Amino acid sequence: MTLTNDQFTEAAFIFEKAKGSSHSEFERKIIEESELTKFHPTELEQIIVDGLNSGIYKTETERTSGYWSLSKIGNRKLIAEYKKWLLEELENENGIAVFQILVGLDRLDEPAFNENRNGRGADETELNLRDAKEYLKEK
Repeated sequence: MTLTNDQFTEAAFIFEKAKGSSHSEFERKIIEESELTKFHPTELEQIIVDGLNSGIYKTETERTSGYWSLSKIGNRKLIAEYKKWLLEELENENGIAVFQILVGLDRLDEPAFNENRNGRGADETELNLRDAKEYLKEK
């Protein structure tokens, strides 16, 4: 099953809801109208992981949406997957995807960003690539 960018957003909201996060009326409506609610969050998580691992998401934007969506789960079992994806995206110098994976790892309490960094932005490509290399070297 291939998800669209809109469905990745729906999945993120579903994951947040499963963790007990509160949502705006807009977000609740998105969840309510989503066809993805037929899946248990763990099934939805596996669909996204399998899709990312199979290579069906050809563009960096699609993969980044998948990484972002998964970052809402809080499942530390995804750390190994994130590391694998980080290496792949780093090798291809996909700065936005690298940044989103670093954010996902950070949300899992992994020290993905350099502790001396003042900011964290998707537009700080060189710093993000450096941090990714350092993180992978230490792991």
